[in-house]
Amino acid sequence: MLKEINTIFYKHYHKYYMSLKEIAFDSANNEYPSNLRNKMFNFDAIANSVYSLNQELMPCSPDAIYIADKVYFIEFKNGRLDTPDKKRNLRLKFAEGPYIILAKILKNKNIQFNKLDFFKLPKVGIVIYNGNKNPSDVLQMRYNSRFQLDEYHLTLYDQIYTFTFKQFDRMVREGKKPFAFLKDTI
Repeated sequence: MLKEINTIFYKHYHKYYMSLKEIAFDSANNEYPSNLRNKMFNFDAIANSVYSLNQELMPCSPDAIYIADKVYFIEFKNGRLDTPDKKRNLRLKFAEGPYIILAKILKNKNIQFNKLDFFKLPKVGIVIYNGNKNPSDVLQMRYNSRFQLDEYHLTLYDQIYTFTFKQFDRMVREGKKPFAFLKDTI
């Protein structure tokens, strides 16, 4: 099924294959929190195209998607995540985007799948956040989830990660897990 999803994205959504710098752009603050040229699909833009006439019905979606050995969903957060509503919205992006929007894309492209096969797709959720605006008293962020996303690990996702923009940029440049798949996307 991963191969079919990848084919659909490259065939139908190739114009949304963009650099991480473009995807991470924070229009509210006119900032580029990442300058990486590696590419992924802009999942927000794809969701907007899928729900074009029904924007008020559009579910929350993570910023980026990449299909490799797993389906990787990435959300870039340059602002503060300091209220329950902001954290809830972040969690919704990782539930609604993959489980509603991706399923709708596959259905629209006439890909046959059942709920169990779809649920079993290997998925990784990654939040890349501004460490200056969201400081941590505990420096165990490398493999621990923040922002109340732990409940998704081993239920909706095989793994959930949270990294600062600095950690993310360094790990992508060095080709480290979980970003090794990005090394060939420049």
